Parts: sequence; structure tokens; C-alpha cells
Amino acid sequence: MKTLEPNVIIEWIPYNNLKNIKYLTKGGYSEIYTAEWVDGGYDEWDSNEQQLKRFGIQRVVLKRLENVESANKRWFEEANSHLNICNRWSDAIV
Repeated sequence: MKTLEPNVIIEWIPYNNLKNIKYLTKGGYSEIYTAEWVDGGYDEWDSNEQQLKRFGIQRVVLKRLENVESANKRWFEEANSHLNICNRWSDAIV
């Protein structure tokens, strides 16, 4: 994996790496939650260990997209907007 900015790496977060998940609100195509990511995202490169270091516990916002099996153009536009948010604001976790 090559990157100049470890905090922009997209990765899957297993459910068991999240704690204190709390419902926040419901949107058009999703439910929104807050949680704590136990390990947090990648923060920096450790040149001595030759590996990425994690941030530690990090508060995140989770968005559960609904109706994936019957996705239409509007659903894909919603999913695409999340990727755009991540690309513009690297600290956003979607």
C-alpha cells in the first residue's frame, strides 16, 4: 500500500472494532449513528518499525445506507456523495 497521507486510506471497519454505538437520526436513505472506533485510523508512518501506526480511540459518524438490494440512481448519488466527503475532508469517516 503506497500513500503519502495515511489518514486518507479507506478501510473496512469490523463491527467488533466499534463501541458505544448510539443512534443519532434518520435521513432520506440512511440511519446515522455515532460510535468510537477502538483502534482508530492510520495516523503516521513509523520508519523504525516500517509500518503504519494507528491513531487510537477515535469518535466517528456511521451512516447505514438502506435499500441496497433495490438501489436506484438516487441511492447511488447518495453513496457517491459520501465518497466525495471523504475525499474533501480526510478526517470524515463515512
